[in-house]
Order: sequence, then structure tokens, then C-alpha cells
Amino acid sequence: MTDLTDRMRTCAAAIAVEQASTRHDEVPLLYTDAAALLLAAATEIELLTGPIDLGEPMEVIEPPPPNFTIDHTPSAMWIGDDLKPIPNAPPSKNACPKCDSRAQKTVRKKGKSLWLVCPVCDHAWTR
Repeated sequence: MTDLTDRMRTCAAAIAVEQASTRHDEVPLLYTDAAALLLAAATEIELLTGPIDLGEPMEVIEPPPPNFTIDHTPSAMWIGDDLKPIPNAPPSKNACPKCDSRAQKTVRKKGKSLWLVCPVCDHAWTR
């Protein structure tokens, strides 16, 4: 219920801010009544439901010792540069077959077929 009462109080605060910026004569009375009704309802709901039990506090976990290391075997090898091709990797359908570039390709029409052209090595191929 605290979420509902918090939202009701937030609406009441927004109405109060809107009331200060409004120039009409009848609207501020409506805003005042709506804000007062929301605040009263939030207070009544809180009185009926009582305080919310937040549960037991969590235990403090001790930090690991300073010389703590995790022994694991890497599942993949890091090549060191993302631009180098991985040896024996399956060919990508989006990569250039000559230089393995994944840059955006240019499409050219030759006769009735479309050719992809690599912007890095200028190699042309069809799929």
C-alpha cells in the first residue's frame, strides 16, 4: 500500500504546483479539493494498513582476503586485436571473402545480377 499512498501524495504535490501556475478562477478550487482528498485518502489508507514490515536485515558478508585469486581456465583465446581474423573461424556471410572486413558494402549492378563491393579492398562478389 505504500506505493499507492506515495503515488497519491505525488499527485497531490503535482496538483499543488499546477495550481500555483494556473491563472483561472475556478480551477484552483478544484485543484485544492483534489489535493486535499488525495492526501486524506493516503493518510487513511496508511492508518488502516499499519506500518509495512521490511523484513529482517541482511547479514554482512566478509570481503575476501587481499591475495584472493580465482583459478579458471579460459574458454576462449583473446587475439588482442578485434580487426585480426580468427584462425579457422567459419566464414561470415556479411564479411568480405578476401579481407574479412565487416564494413558496410556497396551494391553495384552488373547486367542482371547484384554485386557487393568491399570498401576496404575493393573486392566484388555475389552471394
